[in-house]
Amino acid sequence: MNCLSDTQLSSGLVTIAIVQTIDDVLVLSPTDLVAFTGCEHRSFLDRLVARGELEHPHRDDPFNDVLRKHGQLHEERYLQAIRAQGASVVEIGRPDGTLAGLHDAEAGTLTAMRDGVDVIYQASFFDGRWRGHADFLRRVDTPSELGRWSYEAHDTKLARSTKAATLLQLGDYSRQLARLQGRAPRSLHVVLGDGTVEEFLFSDISAYLETVRQRFEAAVDWGLVDTAPEPVALCSYCDWKDRCTSQWRRDDHLSLVAGARRDQRTRLAASGITTRGALADLPAGTEVDQLRASAVEALHAQARLQVASERDGAI
Repeated sequence: MNCLSDTQLSSGLVTIAIVQTIDDVLVLSPTDLVAFTGCEHRSFLDRLVARGELEHPHRDDPFNDVLRKHGQLHEERYLQAIRAQGASVVEIGRPDGTLAGLHDAEAGTLTAMRDGVDVIYQASFFDGRWRGHADFLRRVDTPSELGRWSYEAHDTKLARSTKAATLLQLGDYSRQLARLQGRAPRSLHVVLGDGTVEEFLFSDISAYLETVRQRFEAAVDWGLVDTAPEPVALCSYCDWKDRCTSQWRRDDHLSLVAGARRDQRTRLAASGITTRGALADLPAGTEVDQLRASAVEALHAQARLQVASERDGAI
C-alpha cells in the first residue's frame, strides 16, 4: 500500500496522489483533491491502483528530490523559530497506515488541542473517509468548544506566492478543524519560502472547497470512467508522466505539435482532426470552427514539419 502524506506538498509542488483503500475503506486526502482538480486522468489511474488493478509506478526525479529536501528544511526552520519563541510544541506521530492508526493520530491531535498547547506539529485528521496531515496548528485566542481558544492551520511552502492548490489543501484542514473544535477557523496561513506569512479567510474559499469535494467524491464513487490523458502544468511532477507520454506517442496526440494550445487542440478534435498526422495532411483552406485561418495554417505547417522530420530522420 502506498502512503503518501500531504507533507509532500511542502516544497510547493503537487506530487502524485494515492487514493487509498485501507481495510476496505476508500480513504481520500487533500492531495487527492488537488490532483483531481489538475488532472482527472491521474485520479482515474490512482483509483485503479487503489482497487488493485494497476501498479503504481516509481519515477526517479533528482530535481524533485532536491526541491522536496529543501521544502523539509524550510519546515524545520519554521519549527525551530517557533521553539525559539518559547512556544509549547506537541508533535503528533505519523499514522501506521491502518484505520486504527489514523483514528489514533487524530485522537492525539485532539488531546493536544484540548490541552491548549501553543503549536501542534504534524497534526492529523481522519473523519472516517478523509485524512489530512497539517504542518502546524497554532493556537489563537478565539473561543471554541475547546475553551477560550481554538486553532488555525499553517503550512510551509517553498513557493514565492500562494497557489490555489495550497488553499484547497489548507481549506480541507480548516474544515476538519471545524469538526474537532466546534467552530470554523477564521483564517488559514501559508509560510512562504522567504519567510513571509500570507493569511486567507476560510470563509472566502469554503464554498468552493465544498463544491470541489462533492464533485471529487462523486467522481471517485461513481463517475471515474476511462479517461484520456491531457498535458497539464503538473505533468512534470507526476509519477504517471512516462505512461502518459508513451500513450501520446502511440496515439500521435495533437499535444505533440509544438505550440498547439489545449483550446486549439480541443477545437481541432471537435472538427474531426484528432492526430498530428491528420493535422499534417490537412487540405489547404480547411476551416476549423472558432479558430482563425492563420492559426490553422500555422498549426498545419508545424505538424507537417514534425511528421516530415520523423519520416526522413532529419530535423
